[in-house]
Amino acid sequence: MQIKIFHTIFLFLILLISYHSEASLNQDSASKDSLTVQSYVEGPHIRYTSTSRVDVFYIVHDSLKNTTKKISKSFRFKKDTINFKGFAGKDTLSYIIPKQIKPQSGINPTNKNIVVLGDIHGEFESLLSILRFNNVIDSNNKWSFDDGQVVFTGDVFDRGDKVTECLWFIFQLEIQAKKQGGNVHYIIGNHEMMALLFDDRYVAKKYKHAARHIQFHYSHFFDKHSVLGKWLRSKNTLIRIGEQLFVHAGISPKFLEKKMKIDEVNVGMRYHLNNYTQLEDTTLVDLFLYSYSPLWYRGYLSRTPKYDRISLQDVLKTLELYASTVIIFGHTPVAKVYPFYSFKLIAMDVPIGDPNYIDQGLLIQDQKYYRIFAHKEKERLK
Repeated sequence: MQIKIFHTIFLFLILLISYHSEASLNQDSASKDSLTVQSYVEGPHIRYTSTSRVDVFYIVHDSLKNTTKKISKSFRFKKDTINFKGFAGKDTLSYIIPKQIKPQSGINPTNKNIVVLGDIHGEFESLLSILRFNNVIDSNNKWSFDDGQVVFTGDVFDRGDKVTECLWFIFQLEIQAKKQGGNVHYIIGNHEMMALLFDDRYVAKKYKHAARHIQFHYSHFFDKHSVLGKWLRSKNTLIRIGEQLFVHAGISPKFLEKKMKIDEVNVGMRYHLNNYTQLEDTTLVDLFLYSYSPLWYRGYLSRTPKYDRISLQDVLKTLELYASTVIIFGHTPVAKVYPFYSFKLIAMDVPIGDPNYIDQGLLIQDQKYYRIFAHKEKERLK
């Protein structure tokens, strides 16, 4: 009953948000702003406007003049992609935008090198540093990991102020990796869900400022007509590489009771995210989107009023169902990447960019596990 009430209230709030007109996308005028924020260049944000064209725009704020303007261009597809260079502020990066974005399989063959990174939360420079030091990218921030694989365990969004830069970096890294026989996996986390479903509690001030300038809610940057929005909605909730299972938060015993296969979980999550305000059947909303969801569950490390910390027996049931030997997850902060329950679980969410912690990730190499860092050599997990 509570879920249905919440769903009704949420739908009402969404309907109250007035969506911008298409004409506003083409306005490049500057305007005064009453909210004081530092200068920024936000973007690019790209929207499919037809089967053959996209609109690209930036929001540029000058704090000295206290003005904000939108700079936009339109591009036409040549065959299956559009290539363009950034055209606002100091953005001169090259962008490759595919005409179609399709989901990847949640089940992947293993190889000898897999790098795993926990919750990034907009810490772009820290992300680049750890990947560069471990030769995943080169000095130009391009893929150099050959046929290796990289897994982001979700929560690239919120808190930090370089979320857009992180998203485009991962987007382009996927394309580069595939050309060299590698792969990049970006798992949906609870903060991705929040960004898609109009929950901006942890969004940095500059993003709210930019959105307000064009009469957006922050989530409109990632709606179904945007390139990043389509891309995020194509992402998986569970992936398995060889016998290693990856998830943002964890698989709760309550979720496990449904015995959904990996593909069923991924399709089900996309359905709930893409159709939230029009769901006819809300019976699985709590399992997919709230406390017991793979996006929110904290029972691998914590006890809450709703559930106890998970037992080894329930972990083993999960591993059996998903034909895996280990579950690797983020979401719940830890002081260091570490295994427990005899390497059945590995916790990843070391707060990146936080001076109280050392930035780190996980390397899986020849069936061995290592902590990796941005400024020192790897350490074998024991």
